Amino acid sequence: MLPSPVAHENRLIWIKTIKKSDQVATYSLDQFHVFAAVVDCGGFAAAARKLGRAQSAVTYAIRGLEEQTGLILFDRSHYRPQLTDAGRALLPRARRLLDELEDFQQQADGFAHGVEAALSIVVNNFTDPAPVIRALDAMRQVFPSVRVRIAQKPFGEDIDMLRAGEAQLGVIAAIAPLGSEFESRFISEQSLVAVAAPSHALAAMEAPIGVAALRRHLQVVWTRAIGRAELDDLGVHALDSWRVTELDMKLRLIREGVGWGSLPAHLVQDDLANGRLRELQVESWEGRDRMPSFPPSVVRVAKAVLGPAARFLMETLPAAR
Repeated sequence: MLPSPVAHENRLIWIKTIKKSDQVATYSLDQFHVFAAVVDCGGFAAAARKLGRAQSAVTYAIRGLEEQTGLILFDRSHYRPQLTDAGRALLPRARRLLDELEDFQQQADGFAHGVEAALSIVVNNFTDPAPVIRALDAMRQVFPSVRVRIAQKPFGEDIDMLRAGEAQLGVIAAIAPLGSEFESRFISEQSLVAVAAPSHALAAMEAPIGVAALRRHLQVVWTRAIGRAELDDLGVHALDSWRVTELDMKLRLIREGVGWGSLPAHLVQDDLANGRLRELQVESWEGRDRMPSFPPSVVRVAKAVLGPAARFLMETLPAAR
């Protein structure tokens, strides 16, 4: 027999009796499903219609849950059943259980169809992350159970992660041929832009700005690691330069007028639009009449076996530019 909602002392005694019995109540997920349905639909009859069941079956499920908990979950004295304090407190827990069940089922279904549990991606820190984010969002709609890990790495370290199997896919700003070891698909062309703060002397010069003028002003240069010579002199025109390992720090220094430098176009487009930076129209860059560009591609080790989510991402990324 259910305890009366007004017989407070009897209800406490009844709960204590259940605890002393050392019996663990056995709940069914269906009970929690019905519990949430009654709340969402605003009543037993509406929940029964939604679930395609007889109203008596819905009532029976709720009564069973109340008997097992020793609590009144709904106040039935109103036209529509209303949650009691206990019902309101337990409802979020019931919903979490149902969410966990749905997640469990999605992962189980994914494994049954060969979907990987997790996907690791390495993204070169010079590439525009916007296409990557769009493609990942599209993948999440199709494979919601796949957990994603993203690493941002500089030139060289991105390829090293792929070779070591630490990442299944890479979004690589290729500056040299990758060779037959890798399979790649072009995403979009991206270029570097030479910039300076509006207060900088170079920003006031007429275009095109010659190499001799660039040499006279401090240049902020990105380097893979302090103290390592690789790539250190690539794109360096000034006699005096500061070296930084993070593009964000390079951007901040240039904004403050400390020096000038080149940055990926996607990083400076907002600053150029709002006037915080000025584009420098240079006469030449390392012997060429235009700023260098690098073609980002989605890359995988050719012999590696990709799961469905990774294959989806490989196909989607080139179209997400």
